Amino acid sequence: MVTRDELRQATHDKVMASAERLFRERGYRATTVRDIATDAGVSVGSVMTVGDKAQLLVAMFDRSIEQIHVGRRRDGVPESPSGPGGNPADRILEVVTPFLEIFAEDAQLSREYSAILTSGDHDSALFHGLADDLVREFSVVLQESGMGSKDVPVAAKAIYFAYLGAIRASAARGGVAAEQSLEDMHAVFAYIATPRGK
Repeated sequence: MVTRDELRQATHDKVMASAERLFRERGYRATTVRDIATDAGVSVGSVMTVGDKAQLLVAMFDRSIEQIHVGRRRDGVPESPSGPGGNPADRILEVVTPFLEIFAEDAQLSREYSAILTSGDHDSALFHGLADDLVREFSVVLQESGMGSKDVPVAAKAIYFAYLGAIRASAARGGVAAEQSLEDMHAVFAYIATPRGK
């Protein structure tokens, strides 16, 4: 016998799958809650129980980001293409590249996501648990590069904030993974990761 929790989860999964497919096929603005309900075979009220349109889009991005972090918890932080003793900025770029690819996959949805977060009306795991994971990953890279332990926490947070700013600026320009964006991020990461004199 199927429990209520299992039914609720099945409805949630159907709604999320339909929302993601329709957002990608039709675009965020052209998709209505009614479209999602019809596609998922549920009522509009069932969709709204999962979330409004904006919450569904935020959840879609959060889920993709979380999947990367789950893999990292299992497999560890990626190595630099130039090896363990390589440039920390190269390695940090390796850490963020999978996230950049998520945002580059659909520039229009990325802009909508960024606009929703900027409005302050909807929250994202990007600013909480997932942020903690990313700061922790940056800290590992910085520690392994030889940065002093007192500088690592501040530098890791500075890199995280620079990364968020770069994503938002790139989304506004319409291309998160554009070559110039990657070069800009690398330059900022290199500056922050450079050891400072005492």
